[in-house]
Amino acid sequence: MSDDVLSLPRLRALIGLRVGYLGREWLIVEVIDAPPGLVLEGVGGASVMQADVHGRPWDFGAETRLIPALTADRTELSEELLALDLLDP
Repeated sequence: MSDDVLSLPRLRALIGLRVGYLGREWLIVEVIDAPPGLVLEGVGGASVMQADVHGRPWDFGAETRLIPALTADRTELSEELLALDLLDP
């Protein structure tokens, strides 16, 4: 895959966009460098219990999902990334 198609600066440009995924609305809030991926935060959904660094229940917050940008062999865009529907114009 060409670096021109997928680069971290291009992924970072997506931060703040609203997307549809799994029948819900999500906000792209972060980009993970290695392996490249997007962190989605649920919009308008119920809060979920979040754990501290030791795995103990700590606080309530918005649901998050990590979407890999590439397939496991890193040769193509992941199905999860391709399944995102852009909601912002």
